[in-house]
Amino acid sequence: MSLSPKNILFYLFLLGVVTWACVNPIKDFVQIDATSFTTIEADISDDPELSKVRLTSSSNRLQSQLALPISKAVVFVTDQNGNKTPFTEGIPLGTYYPPTGFKGAVGSTYKLNVKMLTGQTYESTAETMKAVPEIENAITRFETFDQYSKVDVRRAGFTVYLDFKDLPTEGDFYLWNWKHFEKIGFCATCTDGGKFDFKKLDCVQPKFPNDAILNYMCDGNCWDISTNNDLNVFSDVLTNGQRVVGRQVARIPFDNWTPYYFRLEQRSITKNAFAFYQSLISQVQSSGSLFDVPAETRFSLNIKSLTTPSERVLGIFNVFSVRKKIFIIDRRKDIPVGELPIVSVIPGDTYACPPGSVGCQDKAPCVESPTRTKITPEGWVF
Repeated sequence: MSLSPKNILFYLFLLGVVTWACVNPIKDFVQIDATSFTTIEADISDDPELSKVRLTSSSNRLQSQLALPISKAVVFVTDQNGNKTPFTEGIPLGTYYPPTGFKGAVGSTYKLNVKMLTGQTYESTAETMKAVPEIENAITRFETFDQYSKVDVRRAGFTVYLDFKDLPTEGDFYLWNWKHFEKIGFCATCTDGGKFDFKKLDCVQPKFPNDAILNYMCDGNCWDISTNNDLNVFSDVLTNGQRVVGRQVARIPFDNWTPYYFRLEQRSITKNAFAFYQSLISQVQSSGSLFDVPAETRFSLNIKSLTTPSERVLGIFNVFSVRKKIFIIDRRKDIPVGELPIVSVIPGDTYACPPGSVGCQDKAPCVESPTRTKITPEGWVF
């Protein structure tokens, strides 16, 4: 079973709600004595784009979202020399960013501090950023899993393997992430007969819904962003200082013949981060269920509450160095005879302004989000 870090935390929140609901009475849709956990997901990197702090809270109200953003907190990071860097809340709410140009440095030590509007204060242990080796080489291999049928998207795909030289120091830990950017033509789709409202930037449904689907073309360049949906960590305990060859880091779908933009990140992470991620992997891969896993494995290993020492905090303070490499994967190469991509077809009609209309708009904007951007990806060559 593969889950992204965010999805794993989501299921852990869900597990907590379900467990409490089994033993606690419910009154007016509020679980009496239910616990709402604070989640702190903090990244400090030597890549300026990757440093951020995300604060959320799991809700004890059954009709509420499981993860609620925590706004208006005071967030800062301090290094070993006492230099303090404030983080400011941005979009989405509950996410805090450092000043422009801030980046961590290999060999430096950092500590996180968070103070909520409620007065609750949290502090991390000091974490030192370790160096990370370069990605030496990466290869892709078309592979099929015959246990799935030819109409199952899990059957055929491209497996990505990489090589790197582990550092000579002992106790190195690694994590791999990747991103894919796909240029899109439609920036909005309205179902059930709805039409796009260019002021609200959302679909407005008619009084009497129908089966009509309208797609609105983008008003400029736009890319959808997808990321890995699993946790992939590694310890050099058995390979210290050696060259690691053929480490599997990704599985690319065979859903088109077009070239596939693939940006790989190799991160050096701390021992605490490795142990935290490893515990999450162990939970979802357990031969039992999440209910069989000790509750303490889901809580933070390096963040604690100063105001309420008994409080259990979810999340991790992750300090890491990173190396990136961009690949353009040719999905027409070395494909066995008879293998065809499972191409998704966008249903519906393309909206166009009626001839002669005045002031009509028929192209939707590309709205920036974690899964969409109008900024040309680094190394884009298409």
